[in-house]
Amino acid sequence: MARVLIGIVGSCPFVRGYVLGPELMARLHAGDWPADCAIREMNWGAVAIVQDLQASGETFDRVVLVGAGERGLPAGTVTSQSWVGQERDTLAVQRRVFEAVTGVVSMDNLLVIGAHFGVWPEDLFSVEVELADSCLGDLVMAEMLAGSGRGASAVIGDRPLTQADSALVDRIVAATRAVAIDGAAAASETLSMECLSGTRPVAAVCHFDFSVGVTGADHTAQEKFQ
Repeated sequence: MARVLIGIVGSCPFVRGYVLGPELMARLHAGDWPADCAIREMNWGAVAIVQDLQASGETFDRVVLVGAGERGLPAGTVTSQSWVGQERDTLAVQRRVFEAVTGVVSMDNLLVIGAHFGVWPEDLFSVEVELADSCLGDLVMAEMLAGSGRGASAVIGDRPLTQADSALVDRIVAATRAVAIDGAAAASETLSMECLSGTRPVAAVCHFDFSVGVTGADHTAQEKFQ
């Protein structure tokens, strides 16, 4: 069996009712995995994760990244994808690095930055559940409002998964297990740079126009903003 790394991108270990929360980790760890399979939370920035992998010197034959996505699919859709990637221009990678160091946790950023620095093996997969960007925040706010409405104080994040979300966690676990063990044969789709969010060309914020004066002797610079 290949040495496999399963990373839960954006895992939130303190909110029981979140599908990428502690129940997902518990069900993954409870599975019957081969000995060479590591399951880890990846709930911090992509640059730190990549640096940690580089510093550890660990190598994996297969990596499965599990997280939330927004691909315009129906809510609750779970997809397993095989990463095919492509070369990406330096400016686009820099933009993702900037996002990552400002604290944005993103599966797409992790895929691109990890590929740029060569930490991923050829067998790279993602398992995505379609969730709204505000899903976690909305869940926490709902718990706070419910408690205040009753005039009671409660531990935020202690409410369990709904029945529907519990079934969704089971689907995530099943899809993760399938690609972790069977690789590309279990992936339902391919994932390339063109499929990622935020892949539009980066607009210039400021650039300089250099022009030659009428006499050909003096040069002027005009600063333009977009």
